[in-house]
Amino acid sequence: MTDSRGAPGETIQIQYVPRPGLGGLSIVNFLLTILTLGIYRFWAKTNVRKHIWSCIYFNGQPLEYTGRGLELFLGFLIVLGIFMLPFILLVFVISLAYGPEHPAIIALQILLYLIIAVLWGAAVYRARRYQLSRTLWRGIRGTLVGSSMIYSLTYFGSLLASGTSLGWSNPVLNTVLQEQIIGDMRFGNLAFKFRGRAGPLYPTYALCWFLTLVAIIAGIGIIAYEFAVLSGPELSAAFEEVFRDNPQPTPDQTWTVGTMIAVVVLTYLAIFLVIPTLWAIYTAKELATFASYTTAGNATFKLNATAGSLIALVIVNLLILIFTLGIGRPFIQQRLVRYMCDRLQVIGTVDVDAIAQSSAALSKTGEGLADAFDVGVI
Repeated sequence: MTDSRGAPGETIQIQYVPRPGLGGLSIVNFLLTILTLGIYRFWAKTNVRKHIWSCIYFNGQPLEYTGRGLELFLGFLIVLGIFMLPFILLVFVISLAYGPEHPAIIALQILLYLIIAVLWGAAVYRARRYQLSRTLWRGIRGTLVGSSMIYSLTYFGSLLASGTSLGWSNPVLNTVLQEQIIGDMRFGNLAFKFRGRAGPLYPTYALCWFLTLVAIIAGIGIIAYEFAVLSGPELSAAFEEVFRDNPQPTPDQTWTVGTMIAVVVLTYLAIFLVIPTLWAIYTAKELATFASYTTAGNATFKLNATAGSLIALVIVNLLILIFTLGIGRPFIQQRLVRYMCDRLQVIGTVDVDAIAQSSAALSKTGEGLADAFDVGVI
């Protein structure tokens, strides 16, 4: 088969075909994780991935996830042994010798935060590499062929630059990071490429940045006004009656205090919701732009991401997390993957028959750093 330009290959169709069993799996995972004091979570994560991966179809054939819970567990133990445990023991020894308030403990804590910041990108990269290496389609697996430390240092530099530029460097730095990780991505011997500029992202970014500034200023003004009202003589007297040792407030005073507390709480919630909603506009733009910058073989990509769909996705996921007390987290993971599958289009063709198996070595351990730092949702 050839495309319109005569290049060999076939078009790629992506589908998410849900199958039953995720609800029961969620309950079993939750109970076994509780009974094993959290140890089973590595196997729980693996089982959820196997279920979700098997629902993703490329040209009618599902993905297969071959990762094992034991690999994730061993990776976590290795990181715990060479990274977390020495720090804990050192803090314990210093506390016994010099007391818990010794400045050396504070210095160690600062050092730990710095190490985590430097290695955070490596955790992200290594987790992605592990997941790709355990993902099969037609018997072919993926991988990342680059250096996790180079990516991590770039990631750490982006954090520093973002802080010093008040966020204005983010579009450039996100583009650089995406180019690095996509450029390192392979499916078998098929290389992915990422080419594009951050310039088209800046108009949307500037809009969201200034709207966020307005929202913050407005929020501060509203909260300052509320506290000014709360400090007025009538409300102060009402609060004193309600909260003193032997309160005997009148119904009107109780109602007034309750109303003002509700107003303050709702104001904070509004600010908390408004700012992420504003940034959903930019996130949708960035996701769609980055997809268009990505190629594989003769194929390009198009992602139909919109601010409204992202907001709806996040709100429903948050409700699932709250009302299931965390038990429904696998459904959140499923919804994220399904969102991408339903909205991602592959334009052009890929010569699937020419793809050979990856020659990259498989690691025997899983996402140790990612588990230690609690990185990612999937």
